[in-house]
Amino acid sequence: MLPEFKSNSANHHHTRAPFSALSKRRTTVKFVASVLLLWSGWQLICSQNRMLKDIASNLQTPSEFAAEERRDGSIDSPAGETSRNPADNSHAADSDTSQADASHANLLPSAQPPSNSSLVIIMGNLRGGEQAWESLYKKVLDVNSADLALIIGPTNSTSNYLYPNSSLYTRAKYIWNFREYNDWADAIDLINGTLWRETHLPYFTRKRTGLLGGVKGHLGSGAIIFMIRWFLSQQLLDNPDVLNQYETFVITRADHYYQCQHEYTTLDLSNNTVWIPQGEAYGGVTDRHLIVSRANILDTLDIFPTLFQQRDEQLQDWIAVGTPESILRRVWTSKGLNVRRMRRVMFTCATPLDTSRWKRAKGEVPGVPGLLKKYESEYDLTQQNCPTL
Repeated sequence: MLPEFKSNSANHHHTRAPFSALSKRRTTVKFVASVLLLWSGWQLICSQNRMLKDIASNLQTPSEFAAEERRDGSIDSPAGETSRNPADNSHAADSDTSQADASHANLLPSAQPPSNSSLVIIMGNLRGGEQAWESLYKKVLDVNSADLALIIGPTNSTSNYLYPNSSLYTRAKYIWNFREYNDWADAIDLINGTLWRETHLPYFTRKRTGLLGGVKGHLGSGAIIFMIRWFLSQQLLDNPDVLNQYETFVITRADHYYQCQHEYTTLDLSNNTVWIPQGEAYGGVTDRHLIVSRANILDTLDIFPTLFQQRDEQLQDWIAVGTPESILRRVWTSKGLNVRRMRRVMFTCATPLDTSRWKRAKGEVPGVPGLLKKYESEYDLTQQNCPTL
């Protein structure tokens, strides 16, 4: 039986009975446990100190960091600037520590998220409706982290009045407007004056090919689409910050329905390459969609200025086929651009109320109520490449 504690009630003083053998063993166990706990804590502190010393020994000072970046030339330049060759930085080796520290401070990451590196530009009238535009958002803009720009006629014009509350206006980062003309020959005058009416216009005797469509007496929309390209080139030249912000540009139309994802950022744009979708060539290259680098975008837009530099027999040769697609190929070839074709993932569409200068849409799109397909060959190619709707 364990020893009892006896109480002296008179003096309120407690006396303890002698320890038994069991009490001594318990005391010994507690002592050993305390010693082991202290030893473990000491080992943990020592381990943490060694770890901190190792980390500290591997850290670079700001001046060491800047010096290393100067050696390997790996600093990225801001958009629109060219990275220097390390040989051009030989003077930096003599910089004092304060200059190196300031250089390092400029390299610290910004708190702002990185800006998108590609811009999708919709040209011309707003057509196709919200179902088509929703496919643009989900399968082009979102999957490529792209910004959107519109270059269109006035919002209240006869071309855009059907969609005063289009979601494109909300989604677009840039909206540029151009004037619409009753006779687009007046627009062509903006390039280099009116002399072309005497030196070039008489050669365009085939008025049904669409090349000068929009000019009085000519069918189609060739003059309109090529002048919108010229208006776009002027916007980019007038806004170099926009041009320099993006590495990749997509020039397209509002009335495309994207049936599967258009992951254009995986395309190789080196060697002056322009990507277009397969089909709809009409003696040249399709004028409805292209992907191009910042280095080449202005060349892809420079159609009419280049065409009207041709004279006499050479002009006759260039316009022999007479389609907008054939002129596009001629101009791009003259500028050293290399055309490659990607699998088609979109087709041109329309709503029943959409207007057109060239071809009326017909035939419902299966699986998309209220949407019509415009060019059967585009639709068929898209079905070959994309899952059915």
